[in-house]
Amino acid sequence: MTIASPKGKIKTGKASLVGGIAVAIAAFALWTVITRELGVDTTSWMIAGLIVSAGIGAWIRIADL
Repeated sequence: MTIASPKGKIKTGKASLVGGIAVAIAAFALWTVITRELGVDTTSWMIAGLIVSAGIGAWIRIADL
């Protein structure tokens, strides 16, 4: 008894890439607004926001495959 392996390749859609980028931009914009409202809009917080929003965007991209 053998298990057949799939012969096709999973196609990644352009929509998941665009969606991931859009979510990352929106997350960073929200991060920026919140840090300004709290008065902690320093460079280190903006770098942290970039890392967090990039992670969220990557998660959306990967989860959408």
